[in-house]
Amino acid sequence: MRKAGLFVFVLLMGGLALFVQPVFAQQNVSAARKFALVIGNSRYTGINPLTNPVNDANDMEAALRALGFTVDKVLDGTHEQMETAVINLQRRLSSSRNTYGFFFYAGHGVQAGGENYLIPVQAGGIQNESHLRYRALSLQFVLDSLSEAGNELNMVVLDACRDNPFGWGRSGSRGLAAVARAPSGTVVMYAAGAGQQAADGVNQRNGLFTGHLLTNLRASGLSVYQVFDRTMTTVINVTNGSQNPELSLRAGGLNEIFLGSRPVPVVTPAPSSSTNNPELARTHFNRGMVIFNRSEWADAIQEFSTAVRFDPNHAEAFAYRARCHERMGNYDNALFDANNAIQLNPQVFIAYIARGNVYNHRRDYNRGLNDYNEAIRLDPNSAIAYGCRGNSYNGLQDYTRAIADHDQAIRLDPSVALFYYNRGNSYYSLQNYPRAIADYTEAIRLDPNSAITYNNRGNSYNGLQDYTRAIADYTEAIRLNPNYALVYNNRSISYRAIGDTARADADARRARELGYTP
Repeated sequence: MRKAGLFVFVLLMGGLALFVQPVFAQQNVSAARKFALVIGNSRYTGINPLTNPVNDANDMEAALRALGFTVDKVLDGTHEQMETAVINLQRRLSSSRNTYGFFFYAGHGVQAGGENYLIPVQAGGIQNESHLRYRALSLQFVLDSLSEAGNELNMVVLDACRDNPFGWGRSGSRGLAAVARAPSGTVVMYAAGAGQQAADGVNQRNGLFTGHLLTNLRASGLSVYQVFDRTMTTVINVTNGSQNPELSLRAGGLNEIFLGSRPVPVVTPAPSSSTNNPELARTHFNRGMVIFNRSEWADAIQEFSTAVRFDPNHAEAFAYRARCHERMGNYDNALFDANNAIQLNPQVFIAYIARGNVYNHRRDYNRGLNDYNEAIRLDPNSAIAYGCRGNSYNGLQDYTRAIADHDQAIRLDPSVALFYYNRGNSYYSLQNYPRAIADYTEAIRLDPNSAITYNNRGNSYNGLQDYTRAIADYTEAIRLNPNYALVYNNRSISYRAIGDTARADADARRARELGYTP
């Protein structure tokens, strides 16, 4: 398998707070000194060799040189050569605050224990996961080195296979993990979404994703955001949605940062201009709303992205794209789009819902409350706003207010299973198990395929020491989701409570096999 899997773009902004406009936002990046390191590993020993990485690295070198970068290149590098090259890049970037860096890697990459490693060509000596720490290049080492350089802007691009090339790779460890310890102000982009296989550049010089990235890097007048957004959209289109890159943005101002020349101003653009056509934007937005209402989030993102391209001031397109990203778990994307929508039009209700949900997911419940309060102010009859605010109160352990909000959400729309489920969680937290069971039962009536609702109702029966009903609910949850590790653990507790040690031990063992840790 060729390495065309994961692509990561990391933007480090010297300690700037999240979404604070960078101090260089109005500058042309071409005015800064720019340094790059490009690595391409193809001729592996001990694991499968790769076809395209050297081509990708050579072509990336040429593209970056054309943008004014001074480029160092390592082809078929050893661990020592790769690490030394990173140290040299850090030294160059440290020479001045006004320097910009670009790191590109193409080759095999794996993750172990949540850490990402870039594999040198001499891979035969890597016999187990512990060897990675000493015989492969840690991505965290790259990120830390660039962060310590203290310069304004760094980009890290990885194009690595999503399949572990080693026979000892553990089940479930495919691909590189999300960057867990990237410095604040980072932007992360994946060539393919979670669980997807990035397309190989079969019979082509470059991998599919890198090929389109090169096209956009070579285009004139594109901002950093446009380069990566257009690459993402193109890959989605040419693969008919089978490969859906994820772009996570943690910094504002990317539309005002240019790796090369700024666009030439057009004094009187034609009404049909492909870059500013509100009528076409409305068409794509309306199409996106139809798809959005079918809960087809990835396809809706394509339409909303096209709407934004034709009308960069289309606040609702940003807002609904934020909601799609939030529903897909792309929280950085959602936050970026929601902030853009609110900046363009503070009256766009859905942007506050999307942003509040991101804050809730990150357990920043007070910020979530603020956004839901604004959403309720804009639409006092929004059931979803009350339901979401109830979740914030639940996170703050203010269960009385949480239940009041869930009550209001149910009054406004009694057909939503999630509202009953969330109120049931609040009652469960208060150890009011009968009320929790009643809410979970109604949620199951409305949505009989929710494994987590059966699990939580089972927990409530456990709280009442009604272990027979608890086991029945856990068994149904497992039927709906056979790999639900937590439920096996919970059922083992119920079996143990009734003295069925054999089944308790079997469930506890199965929970551990599926990755459950107490």
